[in-house]
Amino acid sequence: MTQISSTNESFALARRLYRYRWLIYSLVLRDLKLRYRGSVLGFAWTLINPLIFMGVYTLVFSVFLRAGIKDFPLFLLSGLLPWTWLSNALQQGSGAIVAGRMYVGKTLFPTEALIVVPVVSNLVNFLLSLPVFVVIAVLLHGHLGVALLALPLLIALQCAMTFGLVTVFATLNVFYRDVQQLVAHLLMLGFFLTPIFYAPDSIPASIRPWALANPFATMVIAYRSVLFENSFPGIDAIAYLTLAGLVLLGCGHLIYSRCKDSFGEYL
Repeated sequence: MTQISSTNESFALARRLYRYRWLIYSLVLRDLKLRYRGSVLGFAWTLINPLIFMGVYTLVFSVFLRAGIKDFPLFLLSGLLPWTWLSNALQQGSGAIVAGRMYVGKTLFPTEALIVVPVVSNLVNFLLSLPVFVVIAVLLHGHLGVALLALPLLIALQCAMTFGLVTVFATLNVFYRDVQQLVAHLLMLGFFLTPIFYAPDSIPASIRPWALANPFATMVIAYRSVLFENSFPGIDAIAYLTLAGLVLLGCGHLIYSRCKDSFGEYL
């Protein structure tokens, strides 16, 4: 009965968010505009930032340290783009409910929309970065092909995982404001523990299963299969990401639903 009730609540949440889709659209648009207000280059920074990181890491790991990975710029960028989406969504989303405290408790306003906005706005940035990746891949004679058909599935799975994780941190941050600081440190740790600028094979065999148990490591490897190797992710990887998405969504929904009635006391 509890599982059925939880499923019904999840569908009710989905219907509620769909009902307010135009509100979410307006909030996402506002978030994108505010992010680059007063900036000369505006949305171009969405494309410039990953390229700067790509240039720096390419210099360090393919010239100075000689990582020996063929087509290292594409190898790096194929993992860096999805990680940037995750990282920015978590940093912004962890404080979303606190930042939108003026909306919390309003009868007609779904508080969940505050959590959706940073996930979707950074998804837009990710999608805007993909054409630049394609151009760079063509210039560097990358291997793009039919495997791109798997990209929408990976994007959907990352949406689920990211939304679930952002919901957890955004909810906890209402009660413990240190959570935003903790998220920043966890992301820094996660960046180095995830095979973004190094190949999974370079991880010592004794700890490799533990390192790759991180679902976001599987996510980066799956994106790299599609964007860098022109191969479809394995069924096991898709199954694991699907499970991770469901677990994170379930955890986020459980924590949020149990805590939302107390938001007003802490905001």
